[in-house]
Amino acid sequence: MQSKQEYEAVFIGKVISSSHLTKNTKLEVVQSWKGVDTAKVKIYEDNDWGNTYKAGDKILVFANKSYGFWKVPLCAPIQQNVDETDEKWDVYGKPLTLKHSAGQLPLYLAVMTFFLYLLNYYFKKRKKSGSD
Repeated sequence: MQSKQEYEAVFIGKVISSSHLTKNTKLEVVQSWKGVDTAKVKIYEDNDWGNTYKAGDKILVFANKSYGFWKVPLCAPIQQNVDETDEKWDVYGKPLTLKHSAGQLPLYLAVMTFFLYLLNYYFKKRKKSGSD
């Protein structure tokens, strides 16, 4: 097993999409032991040697930060078609708790609530001034 101390991130991700041209892969994080605590992440690999994955593939990723992005070093021991429930991953310790983003929904709800409040205020004021 590769030592997790050699990399800034060690996690298993399920491929959402992968680009052969740019060698970047979007992943849904299934399990993480180091560095990544979000539900989704994008990794980059070397343009000459990088892999291209199929949507749905589960891969064990070893990566380091490079200019703010997760970059997989050339000799990183990425493993494809892994099972996150396999007991051999216990060597990496206890998995991190992942943060799941609520996305844009809370902002949308706040804006809609404010708009409805203003609309209600407008009609109440109009009704009051019309009944004089």
